Amino acid sequence: MVIIIKNMNKKILLSLRFVLIFATIMVLNYSHNGLNVLSPGYTLALIYLLSNLILFFIPEKTLNRNIASFSIFLFDILTISLAIYFSQGAQTDLYLVYFLVIFMASVGQNMNGSIPIAIVACLIYGWIIYRANPGISLLDSRILIRIPFLFMIALFSSYWSQSTRRELKKKEELERFNRELEKEVARVVAEEIELRQYSEKIINCVSSGVIAIRDDGVITTLNPEALRVFDLTTDAVGFNINQYEFLFPLWEKMQATVASQSTVARDEITLKIQSREVPIGFSLSPISGATGRFSGCVAIFKDLSEIRALEQQLKHAEQLGYIGKMASWVAHEIRNPLTAIDGFAQLLETTVDHDKIMKYSSEIHKGSQRISYIIEDILAFARTKRKIEYMEVDLKKIIESIAKSMPNIKINVSGILSPVCQGESESLRRIFINLISNSAEAIDENGQIWIDFKEAEGHIITEIRDNGSGISDEDLKKMFTPFFTRKQRGTGLGLSIVIKILKEHGGRIEIDSKKGLGTTCRVFIPTNATRETVNNKKEEM
Repeated sequence: MVIIIKNMNKKILLSLRFVLIFATIMVLNYSHNGLNVLSPGYTLALIYLLSNLILFFIPEKTLNRNIASFSIFLFDILTISLAIYFSQGAQTDLYLVYFLVIFMASVGQNMNGSIPIAIVACLIYGWIIYRANPGISLLDSRILIRIPFLFMIALFSSYWSQSTRRELKKKEELERFNRELEKEVARVVAEEIELRQYSEKIINCVSSGVIAIRDDGVITTLNPEALRVFDLTTDAVGFNINQYEFLFPLWEKMQATVASQSTVARDEITLKIQSREVPIGFSLSPISGATGRFSGCVAIFKDLSEIRALEQQLKHAEQLGYIGKMASWVAHEIRNPLTAIDGFAQLLETTVDHDKIMKYSSEIHKGSQRISYIIEDILAFARTKRKIEYMEVDLKKIIESIAKSMPNIKINVSGILSPVCQGESESLRRIFINLISNSAEAIDENGQIWIDFKEAEGHIITEIRDNGSGISDEDLKKMFTPFFTRKQRGTGLGLSIVIKILKEHGGRIEIDSKKGLGTTCRVFIPTNATRETVNNKKEEM
């Protein structure tokens, strides 16, 4: 059935018409007059069969034209009507054969094709009934029920076929997107591996020395220059730095860097290596693990200019790794609703129950909305930095419009009367929709949200406070991490998008929350007085 709806090709059309021809012959054969040679019914059956054989030689491109297919279905209606007339079948249920023609018109064309066919069928069938019963009442079941039922079949089958066409098109687009996304994931992963190998080669080739040590003192990296300067071999990698007394001064500096979680841009010490003193200029950087915790330190000495280029390469490799993670996440999140859409689409093929059809169609629509929501968040999060078209924005008007869209939530607005700032209206609106929606989801039916506007130090401060469930200390640390969410159907990108927009506007956000005591968000957005400062900061970035 999916193939029929997607494209009623010539082979399917001819097959369905053979079914119609068979049904017509059976009507004539079991009629009161029977199917005798040279009788009108016999001639009609022969013409009907020959028409299908003629269609076999007509090019498929010609048959796919709307006027051609409409003419074929109209011919079918006329032929079946004549069969009913010749067989005196107006008193029986032989009119049901009309349903197959109307269904074929709905599938092969659309509502514009099926409704006219249904009208023709109703007119002819009504004439046949009147011909057989001149004094028949309009309230007779053969007119009052059967004729409207033909229109109902045309409407329902047209709606069903059009809906299924749309869903199949969406499914094809999603499958194509998923294939492209999988290719992109494979490409990004391959680039990440290549860049990691490239970075390792760079570390080994630079003229400056590089040494990396975990927070427990284990040496993890020594490049050739470091081995030469420290007079060590590659066997030193994996050993604890405490076994090399001459490296104690450097290790103390590195421990202090890890403890303070800050880098040392430039410093000098003298190491006593094999009875000789070696002064080195170095920079120190703590290394963070996958959890974000600082897990070690790297020292780069001698040539700081080349090292900066190296750090840039390493940062780029890390970003590509993050892109690979994001692409994998998107592929996983989209596959779930895509599977649901595929499943319900297959169920649609096997049922004719109207309630089930509406239910399955609704589920397919929900799946497509879920995918659209995910893609919208991903595009907003991945959007590159752009120049903001600054204009005056009244934040109070934005908040009031959002509050009107949430009539079931009690929102109290207070503070300065005209909290005007500089920015992009729609971007700022997205910030507050996100934050207010989070508060609305956190409160119960008796909960409230308080929004207060203040102005201080060249910023409009918007405080959003609720008495909802609050946020645990553990989740509070992770809440700005992309893809982190506790919501069942969340993307985990809402607050990341908020941070991104605020950075573009030179603003910031502060969040205070305790589990069970509610949450307070303070959004700082520059006013007119700080617009120039914002632009200068962006240019420096």
